[in-house]
Amino acid sequence: MYRTRGSVPAEDLDAGLELRGETIRPTRTLRYLVAPGWISGRDFLIGLAIIQAFPGPNFNFAVFLGALALQPTQFPTVFGAFLGWLGVFVPGLALAVAFQSFWSVLRRKKFVIHILRGVNATAIGAGQSLAREPWWVVVTTISYAGNAWFKVPPAVSIVIGAILGLCWYGAVGR
Repeated sequence: MYRTRGSVPAEDLDAGLELRGETIRPTRTLRYLVAPGWISGRDFLIGLAIIQAFPGPNFNFAVFLGALALQPTQFPTVFGAFLGWLGVFVPGLALAVAFQSFWSVLRRKKFVIHILRGVNATAIGAGQSLAREPWWVVVTTISYAGNAWFKVPPAVSIVIGAILGLCWYGAVGR
């Protein structure tokens, strides 16, 4: 078991980083890269510190680690960086390309269209207004349920939502 300075177990450090939202947990990654001898712990932590200084995703860390992994070999480090880049991006690209053939069939299904419309309405309506005022969850639910389950026409559902909005305005005054 790797330990940090003092008596804090490395797993506790990982748990703290997970609460912070970190995607790269040093102690877990050290087991797979440093223990087999691919890179030194010093180089790993330097690279981790550099990418933590920049905003955004940590894709560059894979390129950095790929270059470091091939540094002691006869292969150029650029090849290792390229392999690190492939390791990060190819699985997602392969899944996206593979899913497109299924998507051309799925998007014509009526239930998929209904699901996507509901997800779209939720994404648009659930932004800030639902978080600030729970009443809008009621309005959204009544409007959607009336339209989807009780076959209320969309125009009537919108009018019902407007009336409920006016009720809220009359009660709260904002």
